[in-house]
Amino acid sequence: MRVAVWYNNNDVRIEERPVPSVGPGELLVRIVASGICGSDVLEWYRIHRAPLVLGHEIAGEVVEAGEGVEKYRPGDRVAVAHHVPCNTCRYCLAGNHTVCETLQRTNFDPGGFAEYVRLPAINVDRGVFVLPDGVTYEEATFVEPLACILRGQRRGGPPPGE
Repeated sequence: MRVAVWYNNNDVRIEERPVPSVGPGELLVRIVASGICGSDVLEWYRIHRAPLVLGHEIAGEVVEAGEGVEKYRPGDRVAVAHHVPCNTCRYCLAGNHTVCETLQRTNFDPGGFAEYVRLPAINVDRGVFVLPDGVTYEEATFVEPLACILRGQRRGGPPPGE
């Protein structure tokens, strides 16, 4: 498959990599649309981890479901979360999911600027959302940014009318 590999903001290369294999509880998703996040262009934030396949605001189609996956099947149109929390640690239980160690370690393989991604079982369990028929893949790339906005508004608690 083709992937866009980021070496720095002036060096992004189209390279070939094998399509990831799925294991038990995992999904393989063909990327149809991937957004570009502000964090994708913050070179200072990413440079120490280069080369990378960036892109985490993705939507696509399930092409393969690993053993034990019953909720999703090939052909499902989905939006996918790249980081998912454990929902059991003290941070998650207090509503502070962004500092959850699991959230910091989870991701899909290799990244949204690829033709396919492998979703680990924990992401399949907590971060796959079937798209309604009226939602395009391009619109679905806004699921993650919109979730960030909604969370910020909930956490910030603006009163009605503001």
